[in-house]
Amino acid sequence: MPRVDAGGVELYYESIGEGTPFVLHAHDHTPWLFFQAPVFSQRYRVLVYDRRGTGRSASPPGPWSAADLARDLAAFLDALGIERAIVGGSSLGGVMTAQFAVDHPGRALALIIGHTVPYLDPIGRAWVEDEVRAAREGRPVIARQPRSSDDEAEGPPTTDPAFAASAFGRMVAAMGSGLGREREDVARAIAVLLDWDQRTRKTDLAKIEVPTLVLVGEREPRLTIEGSREWVSWIPGSELVMLLGAHHAAPREAAPAWNAAVQGFLDRHGVR
Repeated sequence: MPRVDAGGVELYYESIGEGTPFVLHAHDHTPWLFFQAPVFSQRYRVLVYDRRGTGRSASPPGPWSAADLARDLAAFLDALGIERAIVGGSSLGGVMTAQFAVDHPGRALALIIGHTVPYLDPIGRAWVEDEVRAAREGRPVIARQPRSSDDEAEGPPTTDPAFAASAFGRMVAAMGSGLGREREDVARAIAVLLDWDQRTRKTDLAKIEVPTLVLVGEREPRLTIEGSREWVSWIPGSELVMLLGAHHAAPREAAPAWNAAVQGFLDRHGVR
């Protein structure tokens, strides 16, 4: 079972294919094995790993920060002797990718920032605080995304209900450890967002010189869509792709469209 010491945090990972390293990350690594690894491993060496606190990786004491998770990623590449890689993430993985870009410049060949926001507004912060409490109490978390205004009773579902109810969707949901193995692992992961604000890093974002793709689903919260547009305005030459009909869980529920958007982006920029 492949494991590496990533700066004092043992991480479990899988490597599929050969060629340019392509890291995909978020939480537990298993969803990427279903939907992305079979496609991208035809051209790249796909690397997926269990983030700290998930799957078979270690769970160091908290609290954790986005900088901690980005440092894990940099140390993961170091442990494998990889100087530069394509780095892509979704949800918390999108946060980690954006943080990695500014904290470890020069390490990415291209960036895919998916399905998250560059900062939280007051409604989003209150949503995160509620989700942290739910995790610590053992209640279901992240079933819905945050509201975009006080006029909304609730935010959109995180996953397309039809996909979630399908046999395939139920199988995928039953695999791995999701956001974390234990209640506190889940709470610490969600709490990373409480201090998340890349408005303070605009100068560093403006220095990014590698191809950058920002992905968002049409059925994500309005503020997620607006935040994605803001990110693109801060990163020179970056591109925004909205996946029609997709929710927050687009890499799973809309995998063909997600994969096509990413591969098309990499092809346009000659990242092979």
